Amino acid sequence: MNKRRTRIAAALLSVFAVLTTALLGASSAQARPAQFVPAGAISATIGFDPAAVIEWRWDQAFINQPIFVRTDPYLPGLTDFTLNDWCNCAINWFNNTTQVGGVAFPGPLNTGPIRTGSGDVSAWTDIPGGFTVVRGGGNWWVP
Repeated sequence: MNKRRTRIAAALLSVFAVLTTALLGASSAQARPAQFVPAGAISATIGFDPAAVIEWRWDQAFINQPIFVRTDPYLPGLTDFTLNDWCNCAINWFNNTTQVGGVAFPGPLNTGPIRTGSGDVSAWTDIPGGFTVVRGGGNWWVP
C-alpha cells in the first residue's frame, strides 16, 4: 500500500506541476489582430454592371454604392476597403506623398487590406466592364 500511495502522490504532483506551469509560468506570444478604424469614404459610384445581368444577379445590375475606407494605426501603410455585395467596383488609388498608385479590385469579396503606403491617399472608382455614370471619389490619410 505504501508503494501505491507514493505513485499516486507522484502522479498528482506531476499533474499539479504541469497545470501550474501552464497557468502561471508559460506565457505564449500572440499576434495582435488588426484593428482597422474608419479613415474616410469614397463617395457613391453610380452606374450599370452588365456582368450582373449575364450572371442573373439582377439586384446588383444597378450600382449606387459608397465605399468605406479603414486603416490600422498599428499596421502602417495598409488600407482596407469595405464593400458589400452591391458594388463590383475598381478602386484606382494614388498616394500623393510617395507618388505611387495602383488599382484594387476588392469586388464583393473581402480580399483584405491593400498596401497603399503611408501618407495622403486619394482614390476614384470605376465599374470595370460596365457603364460608370458618376465616379466615386475620396481622400484619406494612411498612418
